[in-house]
Amino acid sequence: MEPVMNKEAEDGRLISEWSALFEQMPREQMRAYVARYLGPLQPPGPVNPRSRLSLRERNERRQREELLLTLETLVACGGHMNELAGRLFIHRNTAAYRLEKLERLLGMQLKQTDNLLRLKLAFVFRQLLGEEDRKNGKR
Repeated sequence: MEPVMNKEAEDGRLISEWSALFEQMPREQMRAYVARYLGPLQPPGPVNPRSRLSLRERNERRQREELLLTLETLVACGGHMNELAGRLFIHRNTAAYRLEKLERLLGMQLKQTDNLLRLKLAFVFRQLLGEEDRKNGKR
């Protein structure tokens, strides 16, 4: 029997496998894929540290981040709502409400395995692009 790997080591191994698999894929194609599936949840743009966001803008940004975290956790849980609620330390009804809101925003049913796979791929691309940007000093 193999020892249980910790989550960080497993995620790191998975990302390196995905990275090797998608090495030849054009980065603009990855960005377009991420925008297509995660676009409604992405913040509108980078925040200028000198500009002050209104209360409404800060609230919208926080809600998008919360929904994005909920979606990413749902994908990591394989679509299991009880596990999602447990990982986020929220009530199951709160999780259900967020998922309904996400389904409306994204225009897809989150219980379908095909959609979860599409979203998993979008999150992998997002992470690969983020790592690449950090290496190139873009962030």
